Amino acid sequence: MSKRQILEYLLESNTSISVTQVCLSLAMAVVLGMLLYFVYRKTYRGTVYSKDFNLTLLLVAIITTLVMQAIGSNLALSLGMVGSLSIIRFRTAVKEPRDIAFLFWAIAIGLTCGSEMYLIGLLGSAVLTVVVCLASLDLYDTTTYLLVLRAAPGAVEEPALHSVLKTNARAYKLRMRSQTADSEEFTYECSFTRKQSAAALTAAVRRAVGADKIRSLNLVSYSGETL
Repeated sequence: MSKRQILEYLLESNTSISVTQVCLSLAMAVVLGMLLYFVYRKTYRGTVYSKDFNLTLLLVAIITTLVMQAIGSNLALSLGMVGSLSIIRFRTAVKEPRDIAFLFWAIAIGLTCGSEMYLIGLLGSAVLTVVVCLASLDLYDTTTYLLVLRAAPGAVEEPALHSVLKTNARAYKLRMRSQTADSEEFTYECSFTRKQSAAALTAAVRRAVGADKIRSLNLVSYSGETL
């Protein structure tokens, strides 16, 4: 085979696409994309759920399927597509590493359905669904809280306060302690089990310190470094 024949072979489309194949690929992409949609929705543990991002995952799976169907085995078209997509910049920040994994899952669905590797797409999605669901079965509340206690000087007995925190929280850690002439402030990082509640902790702290000695008592949830 000459170089010219090899070049013509690579530039030509080696597969014929029928309407049935396209419809089947899109149908599989929709089914697996909907599975991805519901898994993301049911296992989401963040502060604010974004329906738009979840819908984007479904659309990414379908669009990737269309791209794979259009490219087929045409080398020239695939290289042109890569060049065209290289100028696109995704500037929206993805804050959760978990969201990146779901985005790759959506792309994988599109690749497998677009290349008609349905078995790989089905088995891969089934395994990922099981793994994500098992990983989301937390025995405790994954939300982290900051307990900010401001009281009169000398009003807080730390051993008694630590005893209250140990009883009413799964884990706690002193993050900051400050003192002025007229008050002292304690900031604790706390987390709870499913059977514990933030309201019970604040009530226990009020009883231990004394409601008349507390200037302010706040319990706020936070993620990472942002309140």
